[in-house]
Amino acid sequence: MASVAFTAEMDKQRGVTPRTKVEFIDKDANVTDVTANYLGGANFEQVRERAPDEIQAGQFDITMSNETNLFSEYVPGSLLYGVDYHGAKIRISQGFLLPDGTLEYEMQGVLFIDQLKTDPVSSRVTLRCRDLLWKIMDQKLHARPDSEIPVPDSGNVGDGVVSGVAKLPFITVNETWTVTCTTPGADGVAQFSVSGSISGSIGPATSGTEFISAAKGIRFTIRGGATNWSAGDKFIFLLTQSPEWDGVNAGKIIWSILTGYDWDSDTQEAFADSVFNLDHTQSDANEDLDYEAFATVISIIDSIGVFNLKGYIPYDSDAVQYLQSLIVMFLGSIYTGNDGRIKMTTYVPSFTPNFRTFSDTAQIMQLSYSRGIDEVINHVSVDYKGSDTWPWLSEELTLDGHFVNQDDTSVADRGQLSQAFTIPWYSTGGNHIQDFASKLISRYKDPPLNIEFTTRMDALLTEIGDRAIVEDSKSGLSGIIGEVTRIVKQFDGTPASIQMRLRQDSTTNTLFGAIGSEEDEGDGISPQTDDYDTATTTDKQFAYFSKVGGPHPPQYSVF
Repeated sequence: MASVAFTAEMDKQRGVTPRTKVEFIDKDANVTDVTANYLGGANFEQVRERAPDEIQAGQFDITMSNETNLFSEYVPGSLLYGVDYHGAKIRISQGFLLPDGTLEYEMQGVLFIDQLKTDPVSSRVTLRCRDLLWKIMDQKLHARPDSEIPVPDSGNVGDGVVSGVAKLPFITVNETWTVTCTTPGADGVAQFSVSGSISGSIGPATSGTEFISAAKGIRFTIRGGATNWSAGDKFIFLLTQSPEWDGVNAGKIIWSILTGYDWDSDTQEAFADSVFNLDHTQSDANEDLDYEAFATVISIIDSIGVFNLKGYIPYDSDAVQYLQSLIVMFLGSIYTGNDGRIKMTTYVPSFTPNFRTFSDTAQIMQLSYSRGIDEVINHVSVDYKGSDTWPWLSEELTLDGHFVNQDDTSVADRGQLSQAFTIPWYSTGGNHIQDFASKLISRYKDPPLNIEFTTRMDALLTEIGDRAIVEDSKSGLSGIIGEVTRIVKQFDGTPASIQMRLRQDSTTNTLFGAIGSEEDEGDGISPQTDDYDTATTTDKQFAYFSKVGGPHPPQYSVF
């Protein structure tokens, strides 16, 4: 938390010079201050895409002096000597010399090193750094393990194979299967026992005929070879549970994908090896994820009540594709915060937002704005999982539900501006799709106002997803509230500056409400808090009225 003195320095229009601190953090979390070697770079861009189903990671290049061989990986004593520095971190902080003579810094970015380039002529190195989201951008989920491929026992006489192994979502569990020949012979004659380490014996299989047990989620075919099967020939293989969720909050599914842990029980998922293993600590001590941000989104989704989903991840699926298929349903965003941790937001604004005003009478140096019809969505078509029936993982998932929604007024005014979505998730009655399509059109039916402006250090504590207020006399902008969707931090410029984009959509000024009470009515659940964001789940059955509009933060009426 920034001190009052820090905030005062940050808000000064001129006469203050920000200080940059650069730290190298190795994989053992050892921190070395390398500010003295900093030459330039570390200009960091973060974007929340306009499209409601895109994720974008951040990156920067930073140039460091290497005259002392501090970054020479082949020189003993170097920070990089004999260590794997790919995946080590660079932490950038900005701060001020306070009136009492102390230095105070606030983190602005924590990124991972993924490339080093040397310049021996000028004794410099340039480090390319990427944020934590890059670790998931090009990754696959649910890679098929080698253990699921049946391998013949070394003592087998028959030289046939077991192929076509498949599993069934919501049925298959982590289980070792043993297939043993009990009646020798060729295809059509040879018989095999089929036994699971959990299920026990589930009946004979015949060579040459596909064996299927939908009740146990196993399917395969035994095929004879040139030499007939002999009694005792066998195959052993493991089937693993798919990453799957049945009636689970969409935000909790995202947590599970990123950490491999169940949100409610904080226990490791049976499919943890098939997803990511980021820190699962459910507190602010989490090093990878902003736990409080996730908890807020999950609470909001719970209150809406239509995003308890059923679905699974097939083999070798793009991680980004499945994360996007979830965040789009609550018009959310996943991005990296100033502290390097992954954050998540939803379309419902906080009831106590950290509004900050940026004004040409303060620190705005230049400003422009635009509106474009190319950013309008007034017609939505969604293919989704409409029935609670699920194919074998060897078969393609059929999206048997279809939903269309549009805003008739916007279509009449501007023509049909469509966007199509495929959502591989199921909920009873398709409520998740109807809610999503309605809110999407409500938000994007009109051309948004995009305000681009450059300010000085008064935006150091502003992050993607924050709400802010912009005022500019030349443009006639007064008390315009929007969402911060782009930040470019240029710390090596003169003067140092921060470029921002503020976006105002159709629903930026929206009335939200929930009832609350400061009186104790004797019902055992009173009084309620006067702050929605600190309210308990029980409190949130009641209400706080708030209108986002004008130059002031929301006002509360508590009954």
